Formats: sequence, C-alpha cells, structure tokens
Amino acid sequence: MQTSWLLADRSLPILIHPDTCEDDRASITWAAQKSQHIKDLVSDVGVALIRGLRVSSAEAFRAICEAIEPNLQPYTGGDSPRTGVADKVYTSTEYDASLEVLLHNELSYAGWSPNLIFFGCLQPSLTGGETHIADGRTIYERMPPRIRTQFEEKGIIYLQHLWDAKGEPGIGKSWQETFETEEREEAERYLRTAGMDWEWTDYGLRTRAAKDAVLVHPKTDQKCWWNQADQWHRDIAGVKTSFGASDDARFDPASAGEKSLGNHVVYGDGSEISADDLMTVRQVSASVEVKFPWQQSDVMIIDNILAMHGRKPFTGPRRVVVAMA
Repeated sequence: MQTSWLLADRSLPILIHPDTCEDDRASITWAAQKSQHIKDLVSDVGVALIRGLRVSSAEAFRAICEAIEPNLQPYTGGDSPRTGVADKVYTSTEYDASLEVLLHNELSYAGWSPNLIFFGCLQPSLTGGETHIADGRTIYERMPPRIRTQFEEKGIIYLQHLWDAKGEPGIGKSWQETFETEEREEAERYLRTAGMDWEWTDYGLRTRAAKDAVLVHPKTDQKCWWNQADQWHRDIAGVKTSFGASDDARFDPASAGEKSLGNHVVYGDGSEISADDLMTVRQVSASVEVKFPWQQSDVMIIDNILAMHGRKPFTGPRRVVVAMA
C-alpha cells in the first residue's frame, strides 16, 4: 500500500494505491488487512481516495466498506432522495442531474450523523458529477470572525415540516420516507432518542433539532465548520425544494419549516440568520473546495467532521453509491 497526494496544491484527499486487487474478493481482503491504517489516515487528513480496487457491484462495495468499518448504519432521518441498493448502501443522491448539491456535513441536522462516509463509483458520468470536498478546518479558519462567532456561540436549530404519505404528496420527502417507518411510534422513538422536539400537525410532522454549528474533532482537537445551514434557510434557493409538489398550497416559502411544509434554520436562541451571511458561508466554502473526476471502482472515505462534501451537476449515466458508519 502506497500513499501520495492526489493534488499537489491541496491538503486533501490523500490517494491510497492498494496492492494488486484483481477482483472483488481480493479487494475485500485487502481492505480488511489495511482497515486500521486507512481509518488512521482518514482521521488525520479528512478524506482518502482509494484508487485501484475492483468494485463490480453495490454488494461488493458494501463488503469493502464493512471490511474497513463493520458498523454500517441506515440512512434513517435523512432528507436526501435516495434508494437502497444493498443492505445499508444507497444511491448517493437522486436530485436532478442539472443541480449542484452544495458542500455539507452528512446528517448534521439529524438524530445521528456518521463518523465515516464511504462513496463508491460503479459508473462515472460522461461529464461532471464530481463529489467535491472541502476541509472543514480551513472553512472555519477563513470564515469572517463575526459570522464564525455567531454560529459557534449560538449554535443553530433546524426546522422541518414533513408531509404525511397517507395524504396528498408534498414537497421533499414524507415523514414516513424520512424515518423509514409507517408507524408514528417508531418516528417518535427516533426523535425522542435524538433529543429533538416534534409536533404532529394537520399536514404531517413538524420537528425542531438544536445542533452545534462547529465541532472539535476528537482526534486532531481542531475546530471544524460543521453544518448545512445555508441549505436549510427558506430564503435561499436550494435542492431541497427541487422535488415533490412545490405548487402545493401547504408549502409557503414565507413560513416553510414552521407553519407550512419545508425547511428553515435559525440560531440556537431563535433569532433569524441573515441570508446574506449564509451566502458568505457558501462563498467561503466554495473557495476551498476540491474536485476531481471519478474513475470506475474508486472508493472515497470521508471523515464527516473534518470534511464536507457535495455533488456537481453531470451528464450521462452516473452510478455512485454511499454507505455510512
């Protein structure tokens, strides 16, 4: 196993060159033998790209992920449109190919967020489709001090109002799709365990999740920008309103996430976050992003505190799958 920097002028990702892996079985065996070394690299650098494996299917990808980290978890509580393709393996996202999914930390709004995110490329797109990444430590350091202090000291609250699948379709995912259950009791159990507030409404389910916006990494002891507030604010266009019944009368951009369906985000003290400040957050994040084209059988592993990720628009078929632990 050899390592090098993928890009000479960037601190991530680190590129891992495995020993010769002629098929799925050899790739799985190699991953199991090198698992601790791989995880150590990821927790230092933030992102590792393994290039040179053989990954023929979602099942083979799952086996490689499990060989590195056995504790794979389902996507319960997530709001991105995804389809399960193997046990605890999903399509990376099903937002329209013309849209960019901006940089974010996975499930930073939810009751549980992964330590590690695994992406596997089974088929690269014709053009675009990069899973771009950015170092959360650098974003934190480059954030204007006034904005950084507000987020760090106050934290943020994610507000979500989900529709009921037993009624008319609404914008985004239903609460049943989000929590992967048809039972209210199961959804409430998830929310209670997560320490989130909730209320059943005439439309469906309204939730309120108070979260830190900056985290200190447990190994490196460095502060990292850790949220996706710019993608939840109802005054800023984003992918979350790009699918579902956007013409539904239950969706009102002026009250999304509260009285009406949709999402919103505020500071931890309940005060509003300036949309202009969030556009600055986007600009700072984009200034440090790293992107590179996928190659078939690439496996990328992200430390979900140290690094953010997204997806660029693309053309042609694209099959990138994801697992989390």
